[in-house]
Amino acid sequence: MNEEKLKELYDKMIQVHEKVESIYDKEGVPSMLKNEYRNKVSQYNDMYENCQDMKLMTSKQETIDNLLNQQAEILNVRIKWELDWAKRVIERL
Repeated sequence: MNEEKLKELYDKMIQVHEKVESIYDKEGVPSMLKNEYRNKVSQYNDMYENCQDMKLMTSKQETIDNLLNQQAEILNVRIKWELDWAKRVIERL
């Protein structure tokens, strides 16, 4: 994974997030699901940012590569989770 591919994946996550956010804002979404959404998004944001901070603290390319891979995994899991969350909400509306 390189920075350019990570940026593309991040952009994809932003697109998914914006669409899911519009579902979140709909009337009738149960508060339990809204709480789950806020908590998970916050966790994924924190994990991603922690990896970003660690990349800035190291000069070892191997460590940077590992952190890039971790960030990609975080984004992939987040995209999958957000899509699943949206599906569950739509089923309840």
